[in-house]
Amino acid sequence: NLNKMENKLYQIAKQLQLVMEEELNENTVGTCYLSGHCLAIIFNQLGFESRKVTGRLALLMKSGKGKYATYGSFPYKGKQVGVYHTWCEVLVNNEIFIVDPSLKSNLKFTRKHFRIKTHPMVINDIAVTKTFDTYYYKYQEDINLESRSNESLRTLVTTRTINNLINITLDRVSNLELQLSA
Repeated sequence: NLNKMENKLYQIAKQLQLVMEEELNENTVGTCYLSGHCLAIIFNQLGFESRKVTGRLALLMKSGKGKYATYGSFPYKGKQVGVYHTWCEVLVNNEIFIVDPSLKSNLKFTRKHFRIKTHPMVINDIAVTKTFDTYYYKYQEDINLESRSNESLRTLVTTRTINNLINITLDRVSNLELQLSA
């Protein structure tokens, strides 16, 4: 069942999002490089085929009129608010799902620092979707931006922190699965 699978992917991403908020003391703004990396490892350890993806993201602004807040350069009207964006892709039954747990903190950042509000149809918590490109949001992989994400991972966070986030999330997911099956 597709909705059941999307919900499972969401619940796993939600656990990572909560762990990151707790362990990083709510300082999760600008940590897409970390959440995308950790989530790919978590999904792989849970038996899913997944990968970290870096590229560009465009989110429709509340004013509409085809203006976007963008991570990376796009040929759209609007405001560039970041250089790149990182997310996770999961392959399930030959279908690719984007799973992006960093949207919540990204949208907080754009509101606070750029006074940009996104359109109400933009997912405002965790994206779990098979659609890469809509009027409201656009995900585009760009392998040339991967080195930026990897550099952030190397220089802004320790291996110990990464492992801690992964292990706590995996523990919570296994407890969640026990509760769901009980």
